[in-house]
Amino acid sequence: MTIQELIQKDNTFSESGFLAKVDNTYIMILTSIMTENLKRVDHKVGNELYQQLTEKLNKLQSQNEIQMYDELNVKDSSIISIEDKDPYYEIKVNLISRYMDYKIDKTTREYKSGNNQSRIEKSHILTFRKKKNANREGISRKCPGCGASINANSTGICQYCGTIYNTEDYDWVLQDMKT
Repeated sequence: MTIQELIQKDNTFSESGFLAKVDNTYIMILTSIMTENLKRVDHKVGNELYQQLTEKLNKLQSQNEIQMYDELNVKDSSIISIEDKDPYYEIKVNLISRYMDYKIDKTTREYKSGNNQSRIEKSHILTFRKKKNANREGISRKCPGCGASINANSTGICQYCGTIYNTEDYDWVLQDMKT
């Protein structure tokens, strides 16, 4: 499927808007690992990927380490494939990032391992999915708990009643991230 074909089926799709969301989601994930706060991204990633991120964070914590991604930026991101898979659309993106990748001791903040002298460049394949009917559901973004208007790009938690909502019902969700 081409970008134009996707736009014909989902008139809410914008390539530049989507790629900005991809870059932002990626940066948020790495920042969440550094700050040990995955709650910031749990509504932006699928359950399986969230579990993998949680396991990574738990391993770091058990070793009394903090994973650092200093001078982090996205050099480039581009769509490499779009598939129509019932009941969702799936887009694979090649994302190239640059950062210093190292670990520090959580207590002493001293360097333990990795590269803290210069940035490395890594290529990643990110897989995003969106429900086919999400563009229709997204027209009225209401909290399933209290009915208040919600912002699907914010925290994933209703600011009024605290209900956690599933971004997959409204937008693209990161399902897989391979380096």
